[in-house]
Parts: sequence; C-alpha cells; structure tokens
Amino acid sequence: MICRRHDGARVVDAVRVLKHLEDAKKDMDTGIMMPGVYPVESCEQFLRLGEQIGTSTVWVPDHMLGAFHPDIWPDEPYAEVTPDSDGYFDPFCLLAALGQQTPLALGISVTDSVRRKAVDVVRSALTVHHLSRGGLYLGVGSGEAESLLPFGYPFDKPVGRFEAFLRELRHILDTGEVPGDGCGRIGLPLESEHGKPKIWVAGHGPRMLRLTGQYGDGWLPAWRMSPAEYAEKRDRIAQHAREADREPPISGLLAPIAIGESRAQLFDYFDENPLSKLAAIFIPGERWEHHGLEHPAGRESRGMIDVIVHDLDPEELRALAPRIPFELIEEFYFIGSPTELYEHLAAYGHAGCEHMELGIMMNPLAGEDGLEQNVIALKELQSRLAEIESPAPRSP
Repeated sequence: MICRRHDGARVVDAVRVLKHLEDAKKDMDTGIMMPGVYPVESCEQFLRLGEQIGTSTVWVPDHMLGAFHPDIWPDEPYAEVTPDSDGYFDPFCLLAALGQQTPLALGISVTDSVRRKAVDVVRSALTVHHLSRGGLYLGVGSGEAESLLPFGYPFDKPVGRFEAFLRELRHILDTGEVPGDGCGRIGLPLESEHGKPKIWVAGHGPRMLRLTGQYGDGWLPAWRMSPAEYAEKRDRIAQHAREADREPPISGLLAPIAIGESRAQLFDYFDENPLSKLAAIFIPGERWEHHGLEHPAGRESRGMIDVIVHDLDPEELRALAPRIPFELIEEFYFIGSPTELYEHLAAYGHAGCEHMELGIMMNPLAGEDGLEQNVIALKELQSRLAEIESPAPRSP
C-alpha cells in the first residue's frame, strides 16, 4: 500500500510537471511595423496588410527624423508613396485615429523617457487603449540621438533617466496615482476589455534587462543578436522578474526584414539600388571595420543608438553606398524568401521569442503596388512562424 501510494504520488507529481511545461509553451505570434509617416493612407495600408496576413498587432515607431538623408530620399523608390522621410505622425494621435478601423492590437515601438513625462505617456496610452478596438501595447526605451539631440532634448545618462521614468510609469498604470504626496491622479479607467496597456521595454544592456524584468510586461529588443545571446538575455530577464516577484515578461523581437523571391533576387535589388544599402549606417562601426570599411560616423559609432543621418554628408553617402557589401546589409536586415527568412527567424522562436515584430523597413518592389505583391509571401512567413512553440525561460 505504501509503495502504491508513493507511486501514485509520483504519477500525480509527473502529471503536474507535464501540465506546467505544456502551459509554459506558447505559440509565437507576429506583428508588423507600419511606417508611421505621411500620408495616412500608407499607414492604413499596413493595417489592411496585418489583417490579411494574420498578425495580432500593428506597431508604429515614434521617430522625429527618418532613416534617410532628406537629400537622398527622393531617389529611393518608396519616395513615390512617402514624399518626405521625416514626415512622422505623432504615434499616439495616429493610433487614436486608426484604432476604430481594425480589431488588431496597436503598439508603439517605441517612445522614449525624455520627450514626455511618465504621466503624459500614461494618459495618452490609456486614451488610445480605450479608443482602439484592439487595445494598445506601449513600447518604451531610453531613446536614440536622432529623435532627441537635433530638437534640444538631453541625451546624457539615458538609462538613469529611463529607470526613474519607468518606475513612475509602472506605478501610475498600476494605481492611477502620481507618486508623492500630491493630488495628481489619472481618472481614466486603468483597464479596458483588453486589460491594462502592456509595457514593452526595448532593453539590451544589463541594466535595461534588469528593468525589463522588474517593471515590463514585454521585452522588445531591436539590436541584432544571435539566437543563443537572445536566449541568455531572456533567461536573465526572467530571473530579474522572479526576484521582483513578477511573472516573466513576454519575449519579443523587432526583426527588420527584406522579403522577396530569394536571397539572390534581393542581392540583385541592392546591387541595382545601392542607396538602399545605407541602412547599414545603423550597424555599429566595429562591424563596418570587420568588413574593411570605416563607418561614416566613425569607428566608435554605436549605430542605431547614436547615428544622426542628417548630420552626415549626403554626397559622401552616395559615393559610399555602392561599396557597402551585401554581407554587411545582412547584419541589419533578415533577407530572403519566406523559406529563407523562416530558417533565420525560427531559431529565435526556439530560443524563446513569443512575439516577432516584422519591420518591413524597405520594399524592393517600387511604388504603391509593392506591399500588395508581398502579401502572399508575408502570409506564408507569418503562418509558419505561428507554428513555433516558444519554450519557457530556464531557471538558474
């Protein structure tokens, strides 16, 4: 009898463990990034695209300046659709305008902790959350130079500023009260039918990973890393969350993609349209040196975080573009057919990614018909990614 009871207990324990493991597995879902620039019809087109290919979320950036020098942009194929690459809408206003047009969740990827106080961000986020049929995902980060320095905002001690901002943001979203002894409060309901707006943190370094675990509902890195590095950082975030007595955040990834018939076809596209290679400016200078080139902002450039394209000489950029090797471009974009892209991106799903935000940041098919021609390919990629089961974070 004792042995039978012992065996039964072991069976029950095993069932509980298996159920926990099954509950911990999550199918990957996907989102796409809309351009967020004038005219609004190009943004609405991305809403329709998200619905057509079956994504859960459509995200919008919060930029002040674009990724192309304004003297170069007119020669880009997509300039036929977007006349000014710096023509960014305010993301909260844009999503409030679009929120009734789609059942998909809408997200901001990402705003920073400098241009708005936490209470302003909370009010704007709750406004969009309640006005949108699918609710809001609120992406936040410590900022990038291009949206701050040219406009007179500070960019010193970005992580320290961000920690104070995020702590206050979390407190207000959880309680509706501004920290301190004053009477400041938010009277809007803190939840809708979709719950509270989820805070997604764009964290990469050790301090930002800690803050993601302590305060975030989601993790949304944008810098390129290997799947192994991604898994290690995800586990570190989960550990910080457990130490703060919180559930581990959802693990996401912003993946810039160039999708076409094949990697070879896209190689030809970049060769024929060398200005499109200038996205490599957002790769750190040390990687340029690895490929035998000097970054136009210098070897010490950290790429995405501190490059201000408008400060660079446009004619030097034109001369540089044809010399940028395809292999360097592949350190920024994931490039290829749906099958080739899946082979790259699936590794991040197996490393724990639960939400893949596809940043279709260039379109090799010029003009307004480009997105429509990519719908079938994007739908194939999305459906294959959705089949991936993400493992639970590992405990130490």
